[in-house]
Amino acid sequence: MPPGDARPTASGTAHVAPIQAALLDDPLAFLSAEHARQAVLLAHLERVAREPQARAARSLAVALLRWLTCELPLHIADEERSLYPRLAAFDETGLLEALRAEHRHDRRLIADIAAGLRRVAGGRAPEPGFAEAAREFAAGHRRHLIREETALTPLARRCLAPNSMATLAAEMSARRRR
Repeated sequence: MPPGDARPTASGTAHVAPIQAALLDDPLAFLSAEHARQAVLLAHLERVAREPQARAARSLAVALLRWLTCELPLHIADEERSLYPRLAAFDETGLLEALRAEHRHDRRLIADIAAGLRRVAGGRAPEPGFAEAAREFAAGHRRHLIREETALTPLARRCLAPNSMATLAAEMSARRRR
């Protein structure tokens, strides 16, 4: 199953394939794979926002909640606690602060989106602002992912020494063992 492809399981719940842990050997490739997976999840979020009573909406809502409340915070911690500090000395454009500001904005939207997804997962209609918050988050997060892939990842590939990459990989792996 491609990363981020949501398919129903035997129990009828959606399963979104995780990124393989072996990819952590190259932490930047792991983050890029997560970015690709997130782009797919954003499309699923938009679908649930458009049709919250659709047949697959409940199981997708459960998978999206897991992403937004468990997986995305890990990804953001990887970036803000491990990657960004290693790049701070090389950031001449203010890129890192702009990305942190986008993360803060996303966290505010996620609270509203998660509440709507909980309602959808329970078979109820989401609050009136859910669809708008989901669309805003999806559009903004797509721009954020593009910025990370076109500016942040190339900066990291140019500037991080092999020992920094190994430490980055170890920190990211440790977060996932907790």
